Amino acid sequence: MPRLRSIPRNAWLAFLVVLLVGGGIRAQQALDPQPKLSPDAQSYTGIAQNIAKRGEYTGRTRRGPVPKESERTGAEIRRDGEVKALHWPPATPHVFALAYALAPGEHPASRQDVETLHWAQWGISTLTIVMAFALGWALTGAWTGVAGAAIVALYPPLAWGPSSLLSEPLGAFFVVSAFTALAFAWRLRSRPWWATAGALFGAVLLTRTDLLFVPLFCALIGLVVLGNTEGWKRGIQSAALLLAFCAIVVLPWTIYATGKAEKLVPVTTGGGSALFVGTFLPGNGSTFDMKFALKDEIVRRHPIYADRHYTRIPASVVLDDVAARYPGLERDAALSKAAKENLREYALGDPLSFGQMMAFKAAKMWTRYARGGFDKTQTQWTVLHILIVVLAGLGIVWGVVRRRDPAVASIGLGILIATGVHTLAVAHGRYNLPLMPILIVGGCAGWTWAIREWRDSRRARSADRPAEPAADARPLETSAA
Repeated sequence: MPRLRSIPRNAWLAFLVVLLVGGGIRAQQALDPQPKLSPDAQSYTGIAQNIAKRGEYTGRTRRGPVPKESERTGAEIRRDGEVKALHWPPATPHVFALAYALAPGEHPASRQDVETLHWAQWGISTLTIVMAFALGWALTGAWTGVAGAAIVALYPPLAWGPSSLLSEPLGAFFVVSAFTALAFAWRLRSRPWWATAGALFGAVLLTRTDLLFVPLFCALIGLVVLGNTEGWKRGIQSAALLLAFCAIVVLPWTIYATGKAEKLVPVTTGGGSALFVGTFLPGNGSTFDMKFALKDEIVRRHPIYADRHYTRIPASVVLDDVAARYPGLERDAALSKAAKENLREYALGDPLSFGQMMAFKAAKMWTRYARGGFDKTQTQWTVLHILIVVLAGLGIVWGVVRRRDPAVASIGLGILIATGVHTLAVAHGRYNLPLMPILIVGGCAGWTWAIREWRDSRRARSADRPAEPAADARPLETSAA
């Protein structure tokens, strides 16, 4: 059972050094962020500013008088903005809005007033180092926590978090926090920790909807393992607490979003677009290749794009054209229907090619790193990223196969489920970023067990080996007369 007083002083000192170094690297990123925000970052900041200024969860919509030729009212325009904003998970905009509220002075002063948000990202990504230490300590001890926190602190894509205003840093923090609470639930067999893990998984879903199925399968592991070892009553109670508190956190937002969209919205809208792109075999499951495959159709509908490179055609235009194939359906429902037709045509019609595309996307997700706003990848960071992924993955496999540890098994299963979701939807290097802290720390735990087992077996062999007689105890040699 992990206890604070059992942590050696040297481990505390080492962790403090790691935290200072990691926090310093992130502070430099907050002071010198990327000069241009990505479209996703612009959406998050725009929603956050509307929450801070007006208390409205809406994107950047045109304000002021409605043009005379328009029959739409200002309320209708505002409602459209609110519905479109539901495409984005709510946790990051609300945390950004909280940062505006806590910052001294009048914020946000303008659309360019984002310095406060870079420092919010600094705090979030620095706290991720703390939670990485806590997870390692809960799994195998303080020094595992120090090792895991050090890698998390120095891993470049995580250190770049304050530079770009995306949801991945907050997702990484909530994911590692949820699995830390889950590790304590396993180690202490404590029902309150199962409830805490559930609440944190709820925060995960409000930040990263691609992890929707992770808490369900973590609860399933709890049900099966505890049911077989400590009784089914205990297993059912633990799994139910995790799922119930997860639902308690998510449900208020679900009610709000459903009311705004006038249809069921568990967390966000827009899942249809990701599923269509991910299952579109001629586009190889990627947004850019989808644009290339459909450019002729786009140009027929929109001649303005005839001389434009396909990568510069807005993805929203392409997806709107696809949705237009199904009149009478709203955009997300139309794209979901198109995705189902992709599955029938490609998954069933050409399963070999479809399977190759799925494998390519899984490899794409884990062999590429989150670039943090940079335009091009760099070889040294790619090599480092792949090395970390491979070694950490081997450590998790060791923890599951050799130790059969349910906490590490939950980490491994969560990573596999998230990978499966992205092989069916869209896969990018940035989607592995929220999972990297648990992958790193889980891998460190597995390697800790492997090293301990090697050391113990070496000691056992030394103990079984007969001791050599001392020099002064050797019998005297006599020579023949």
